[in-house]
Amino acid sequence: MGGLSGKRPTSGSRKPGDETEDRTASAAADRGRSWRGRLALVAVAAALLLSILSWAGVCTGGCAEAHRYRLFGAPLPPLGAAFFSFCILALLLRRRLAYADAVLVLLLSGALGSEIVFLWTQKFVIGEWCRLCVGIALSVATACVLLAGEHLPRVGHQMRDQERSLAMRKLVGNSTLLLSAFVVGVLLSAVGLGKHDAHAAVRSGKALSFGVLDGSSEVYVVTDWFCPSCRAVEAEIGKGAQLAMKQAKVVFVDYPIHEETLNFIPYNLSFMIREKEMYLRIREAMLDLARKTKEPTPGDVQAAVAPLGVRYVPLNYADVVAGTQYFNTVIQRFKIARTPTVVVTDAKTGKTKLLSGSAGISSENIMKALAEVLEK
Repeated sequence: MGGLSGKRPTSGSRKPGDETEDRTASAAADRGRSWRGRLALVAVAAALLLSILSWAGVCTGGCAEAHRYRLFGAPLPPLGAAFFSFCILALLLRRRLAYADAVLVLLLSGALGSEIVFLWTQKFVIGEWCRLCVGIALSVATACVLLAGEHLPRVGHQMRDQERSLAMRKLVGNSTLLLSAFVVGVLLSAVGLGKHDAHAAVRSGKALSFGVLDGSSEVYVVTDWFCPSCRAVEAEIGKGAQLAMKQAKVVFVDYPIHEETLNFIPYNLSFMIREKEMYLRIREAMLDLARKTKEPTPGDVQAAVAPLGVRYVPLNYADVVAGTQYFNTVIQRFKIARTPTVVVTDAKTGKTKLLSGSAGISSENIMKALAEVLEK
């Protein structure tokens, strides 16, 4: 990438005044390169700042919807912050590293292609503009224009200094690389950009699961917070669930046979999602709370779990609804009619075993059932 690197080869046939003219032209080019480079640094720094603000959630309604999009599963603001930080580093190292300038130009060309896809998505898919995102796109475009302004005078000097055919070959080669980077940016964004479903993990039960998530064996513990039989076997359920987690996926399902259990579901869902390491101990604290009140407040819940060093963080309403729907799906799938019930099933063998009531549920029986469904 000779044209992008800034090295200018010379020709053998030169006139006596050419050297002085070259020095004058070179000094002028350096001055132009200097102020354009500083402005390009400001533009890229602006893109970095806007990415950080977007990451921090400082946005309008359009930004909130844009934040639901991911690039190959990764959120856009942190990707942008990392990308523009690297671009700033390349800008600062251009005079020290031979190929930093070429890398920078290629990166920004690809970024320009990506920004065009992002803008198209906001216009024709989301239907409203994210001001921070538009600002980032304009910053990238500005930096590209400024850097192009650095290189174009150099191309003109090369056209005068070298054989025209050689200079044209270099120009075509460099232009092809830049166009390729632009096209790659467009294609990667077009293929990798997608809307993230923030509640899919809850609806599928993945966010609510413990133990071996990618195995074929599953254990569903179906209880009601105000069921006397559930309370009687809770210690055995906890012991059996802890053992089962070593070889199967374990999910705790709330079945509101007593309608007061509905008051505990939002809290339970939050702890299952956010406090997996402490969940079994939190579950004991929540059972103690259920013995004291049927309508717990967030303050009651926080006081109950505070001795464990846990802070209660509410879920949004959509996650609570998604979790409740998942509980109903499990109950209907296995035709559960009473609590407590422990469902032990294996997808590979197709076997399912149900343990019901305080007489049928124990840690030993849970592990026996798991062994039985695993047998082919």
